[in-house]
Amino acid sequence: MYESQNSNYVDHNDPYYLHHSDSPGLVLVSQVLTGENYASWSRSMNIYLSVKNKFEFVDGSLPKPNNYNPFKLKSWIRNNNIVISWLLNLISKEISASVIYLDTAVAIWKELKE
Repeated sequence: MYESQNSNYVDHNDPYYLHHSDSPGLVLVSQVLTGENYASWSRSMNIYLSVKNKFEFVDGSLPKPNNYNPFKLKSWIRNNNIVISWLLNLISKEISASVIYLDTAVAIWKELKE
């Protein structure tokens, strides 16, 4: 969750916000990506990640912050890892073996698209 260090205000629309239900084991969509179902799987994931305000982590519009803001960097890493876990939970074991060592959700998303 991203909040100002000097404030108790929490912005639920901030992409760094994590709800207590946003766990790594969360199942987002009902279908697992097997390869031939990419179009419907990616559409479902796009919708869900948008609802969770996390699509910026897969489309590249929220880049990794620099080290000058350690609070924001830690929040970005935590959210990126949550999104990675969601993606890995929803792809076949064969496909996950080819992307598991990629460091960012955007890198995994691009690889799955190819």
